[in-house]
Amino acid sequence: MNNIEVFYYVRDAVACLGVLVGLGGAVFLFTRKKPLPAILAMIGFIFLGIEPLLDVVLWRVLGNSANANYDTLNTAYACITGPTLFLGILLIVLAFILGFKEPKLPPPSIEPASILPPSI
Repeated sequence: MNNIEVFYYVRDAVACLGVLVGLGGAVFLFTRKKPLPAILAMIGFIFLGIEPLLDVVLWRVLGNSANANYDTLNTAYACITGPTLFLGILLIVLAFILGFKEPKLPPPSIEPASILPPSI
């Protein structure tokens, strides 16, 4: 293994660790009774986790085979990771917006006139 390959493995490990921390944050939102932002964040971080996993599978496993077709691998990598990264970031931003949005309070209730003291 070359020294440069170590940095690629470290990059993928840090990316996977970031995805796991994000999934933990989504579980934390579930405990705070915010299911919609939690679901959006969870799906978004899963989409972001596809890129480092696909990087390991395509380039480290399939790329080391004797008959690897790099044109096909490169096209598949670009066609899969491009939309998943975009959708992942979009869903996480939407989860943040919905997570920090203040809930609407119901209007104050008006007491009926029978409870009020009689006027003089």
